[in-house]
Amino acid sequence: MFNRLLTLALCLHLGTATVMAVQLDDPTRPPGHRLVLPGGKAAKGKTRWHLSAVYIADGHRSAVINGRLRKKGEMIDGARVVAILPAKVRLQKNKQQFTIRLLTDNIQKRIRVVEQ
Repeated sequence: MFNRLLTLALCLHLGTATVMAVQLDDPTRPPGHRLVLPGGKAAKGKTRWHLSAVYIADGHRSAVINGRLRKKGEMIDGARVVAILPAKVRLQKNKQQFTIRLLTDNIQKRIRVVEQ
C-alpha cells in the first residue's frame, strides 16, 4: 500500500513539474524582439523583421534589423534592404516591397549645437 501511495505521489509531482516547465518571457528583452532558432529561422508567431534603430550621418545610412546592422542592398531573413529612411526601412521579398517602422517611443532626433 505504501509503495502505491509513493508511486502515485511521485507521478503527481512529475506531472506538475512538466506543466511548470514553460518558457517565461524575459522582462529585459526589448519590445517586439523575436526568438531566433538555430539556423537563423524565426520562431512561429513572432514578427519576422524588427527595426531597432536607424543611423543616418555624413551620407551613410544603416539600420539595425533583427539585432544586426544592415545597409542598403544587404539581405536580412530573405528580404533585401531597398531604402533606409528616418524612422523606417523599406524591404523587398519576392518582388513585393513593404515597410518596417521604429516605434515612435524610440525616435530620437539629433540636435545641432550652435556656439556663440
